[in-house]
Amino acid sequence: MKRVFVFVMFIACATMVFAAGAKESGAPAADAGHGETELVVYSTIFAEYAEAMKAGFEALHPGVTVNVLNPGGTEAMFKKLESESANPQADVVHAGSMINYQHAIEMGLLEPYAPQAPGFKSSIPVGGSRLELSHPENYYHVWSLMFTGVMYNTQVLERYKLPIPRTYKDLTNPVYKDQIISADPLKSSTASSNIVAILQIYGDEAPALWKGINANLPYYSGSSSRIYTLVSKGEFAMAIGLSRPALVAMEEGYPVDFLFPEDGSQVYDNSMALVKGAKHPNLAKEFIDYILSDEMQLKGAEYLYIPVKQGVMDPSLPVSLESVTKDMGTIYAPDPALAEENRELIQNTFGEYIRTKGTK
Repeated sequence: MKRVFVFVMFIACATMVFAAGAKESGAPAADAGHGETELVVYSTIFAEYAEAMKAGFEALHPGVTVNVLNPGGTEAMFKKLESESANPQADVVHAGSMINYQHAIEMGLLEPYAPQAPGFKSSIPVGGSRLELSHPENYYHVWSLMFTGVMYNTQVLERYKLPIPRTYKDLTNPVYKDQIISADPLKSSTASSNIVAILQIYGDEAPALWKGINANLPYYSGSSSRIYTLVSKGEFAMAIGLSRPALVAMEEGYPVDFLFPEDGSQVYDNSMALVKGAKHPNLAKEFIDYILSDEMQLKGAEYLYIPVKQGVMDPSLPVSLESVTKDMGTIYAPDPALAEENRELIQNTFGEYIRTKGTK
């Protein structure tokens, strides 16, 4: 387990690094001459970052308006994309894991594009192996990283004399009954990534672990962001989630910490892709390059999104990939093929759990 206390004062550090002179930003030219003046981005990213990427891209493209729309969760975003496939309304789909994008590829919703951002590499080393940042045929590209695990409230654990869990398997312990919250994995990529992580780690034993964890949940949350609020405010001891929102809560002073499970953490990527049949394809391609520019990699780091471009920041800084992963146990890369192969199993299993327990 790695306990993380190092993110306080990060924003000041990142700002100094950027001010000192990052490498060429790779941002697109202000006037590409293609006549497109509007860009529609479907994204589930946090509002502050969404506003920053909108403002930055519009500043580089005078006269262009970027409309960032959040359809209400990653699964909802891709269902909306599917429902509009005959007449696409979005140009770019942004955020959510490559696991979600794999299904969208099979549904014929995306179009390949090879990024032109300087310094972006399609594969990087993570945890002793390699993480593929781009689909082999360039249907999607990863722009930031987080990790799966468990956020916990130290005061609640102390109040009820509950042990700090160390693994996903520990979450099946009946001592945690009604003290764990998770988002609905049929709607949330946050929750589904942890489900797939357990599947990667435990294989055929995963359904038994899912069942044991489900027994300790009073209900499933209909909102991914709400699970972190519930734990921060002490209404639950633990949330099965992602590292980034937990680290934000820590910076805000809540009595919480984040567990990278000893049995393994899965890389949770934020990806993006060009929508097939996009009405503004040229701006969409420039937007993808902009998100992968040094400027936006560092801007994302200010919001605790781990950059994927090597050399864009000092590896000793707390939000660098090197710093976050140095003391972690086994790190699993996302496996879209495994997720798709078990899609029906996951839907059937958690469909029944959610029908029984309900969502709030």
